[in-house]
Amino acid sequence: MIKVVSKNIICSLIALLLCCNTVYSQYAADYTPLKSSGALPEEFLKTARALSEDDLKTIGYGTDRMAKQQFITSSNYFLRDLLLSGDVLVNDVLGNYVNKVADELLKNDPELRKQIHIYITKSPDVNAHAFDKGFIFINVGLLAQLENEAQLAYVLAHEITHVVKKHSVNQYIENIKLDRGTSTYETGSYEARDIAKYRFSQENETEADAEGLVRIKESKYSVKALNGAFDVLQYSYLPFELVDFKKSFFEDEFLVLPDTVFLKKTSEIKANDDYDDTKSTHPNIRKRRGAVESELTVSDEPSRKKYIISEEEFKKAREIARFESCRLYLINRDYINAIYASYILLEKYPDNVYLKKIVSKSLYNITISKSNSRDRSKYVYSIANNARLSSKSYSIPDYEKIEGASQRVYYMLDNLDAKELNTIALSYTFRALKKNPNDTFLNMLTDSLFSEMVNSNQLYLNDFSKSTKAELKAMDTAKVVVETIDTTAEESKYSKIKKQQQKVEIATDENFTKYAFAGLLQDADFVKRFTKAGKGLTHKAEEKKDNLTYKERRKIEEQIAKENKNKYTLLGIDKVLFLEPFYMKVKTAAGQEMINYYESEDKQIKLNEIQKKCADKLKLGYEMISTKNMTTADMDRYNLNSILNDWLTERFNHGDSSDELIVGTEEMKSLIEKYGTKYLAWSGVYNEKGRKSHNTYFFILFNMESGEVMKYETRYTKSKDNTDLITSFVYNSLMYVTKKPK
Repeated sequence: MIKVVSKNIICSLIALLLCCNTVYSQYAADYTPLKSSGALPEEFLKTARALSEDDLKTIGYGTDRMAKQQFITSSNYFLRDLLLSGDVLVNDVLGNYVNKVADELLKNDPELRKQIHIYITKSPDVNAHAFDKGFIFINVGLLAQLENEAQLAYVLAHEITHVVKKHSVNQYIENIKLDRGTSTYETGSYEARDIAKYRFSQENETEADAEGLVRIKESKYSVKALNGAFDVLQYSYLPFELVDFKKSFFEDEFLVLPDTVFLKKTSEIKANDDYDDTKSTHPNIRKRRGAVESELTVSDEPSRKKYIISEEEFKKAREIARFESCRLYLINRDYINAIYASYILLEKYPDNVYLKKIVSKSLYNITISKSNSRDRSKYVYSIANNARLSSKSYSIPDYEKIEGASQRVYYMLDNLDAKELNTIALSYTFRALKKNPNDTFLNMLTDSLFSEMVNSNQLYLNDFSKSTKAELKAMDTAKVVVETIDTTAEESKYSKIKKQQQKVEIATDENFTKYAFAGLLQDADFVKRFTKAGKGLTHKAEEKKDNLTYKERRKIEEQIAKENKNKYTLLGIDKVLFLEPFYMKVKTAAGQEMINYYESEDKQIKLNEIQKKCADKLKLGYEMISTKNMTTADMDRYNLNSILNDWLTERFNHGDSSDELIVGTEEMKSLIEKYGTKYLAWSGVYNEKGRKSHNTYFFILFNMESGEVMKYETRYTKSKDNTDLITSFVYNSLMYVTKKPK
């Protein structure tokens, strides 16, 4: 019997190992980001207005009717915006797996299961949230951190409790009562009532924890496995794994980073679980853990399981979530986390080109941001483009505020200057390209790094040594100086001094970048690209330009701005993509804003019509990108909107830092080819009605190929919402888009 059991165990282990190898082998070379597939669910298609009108029929006529009306309308519009934003994945591998866990959890309550709709949201934050209408959203970042399927089931049970108990609407109504001073929960000072809002929310969370645990006990999931669930939350600010970072990750035989940029000892992890939660929507972790700790022991634990659906599916889903997180960090300009998360995964998949491109993109953008911080001419150029968005310059977070192994990455990249970072980024990217020579993006990025090397950092081929430091030291001194000293003349005091100076230079030069390309300079393609970027110039040939005074440089910059002003005002564009315009009507009373959702929706439709009429009159070609009136068969439109949403999110995160690389640009190429234009236009109106009415109109035109803002304007008027006025604004904006420069 013992032998049979042992044989079964061995067979099971072999099967598990084979499954794991299958899961991991598919990511050995590359990875394709998730996208939605199949038919669009029916719940995505009904308009927010129609949903609200249906819901309002069910709320009765109690004292809370007005508050419920406000909640229903605002939550339905918010939910509809979220579902159609492109941030929600449909029929994807993560969502399919999570829904299987929900099926298991609710198999004895089929009516409730029909009311629950669970989707994955593209966010790296470790979080989940629920709507009273039965929608539950699980962030990619949470899936990347969980330890087992039982923990996932507990997260779902917690969120299901929020739905069943109608916590959202109850919180909304109570907050209104607290604001008005009519709550029985708290009638004290404004500050006391404000704190009471958090306390009420915390009580809801405590109830969701307790009721969620009851639901887990009713299932076959392990209760003991939940011990780590609160650890996941407590340490959610840390990367999904803690792996010691080695500077050799960026090094090769010739590029060796100095020890001075490598932090010898990292800070200890010291997350406090008993933090002040007075103004937090959730109780602190110690309170949450303590509230359920006594309930985590059950007599039938040995028969319960960490995995009911599949351990293999859980690990596959978690691995995918980690790959997705790398990209999401990049979109959010969290470059250090993008690099470190990719570093962790590259330990498993050293040849994965997707991860290497994440690292290269991050290094490139950090390099650009460091170069831009000292280059004032780029600021002048952006003014010439009439394209000033809010400034969002990237800076590396303070490494002293980082805990754990990733702190070394923050410290290293913060202590390297733009030239050093450029060198490291170019070395890393070119080596990735050599292994993937047909990768279009790596080719483009390599050339961009060469351009940055020459144009921003003024480093040329002759600034780098073809010989290593060791080779130079080993050379005979006389041979080193033979080219600069006349050996036929009698050796003089001065020639001896020159020899000695040459010795000192070789011995004391600590600039690691000088020798970084000693190996790559033997590569014909590397030299060819470098030469092309520098147009044959050497560092010496550029000295005259570098020696310009500030006044001389400023004069040149002003001249460039003057020459470009007309060029970037009149664009002569034949066709654009129109995004659905933005329109919001707000009524302000007693210091509070109230959105009129129905009127905003009507005005948005009107603005869209105005935009079309103005474009037709100006003979501007256009295509409309809209999520309105979709059917279950419109998944292509849904995915298109998702691509645009990712690109715009990242573009706005960059602010006016247009020189940085936008990750989504790769995916935009197919969109540009499909519609025959690289220009994307978005306009909108914010109308506030109060003691004084005013309108704010905006218009933005993007080049989707380069990320450049071609036109950005705002108009502010102290007047009522006037159709003729808005029409004149739209017409004027589009006129400058279509009119050709002289």
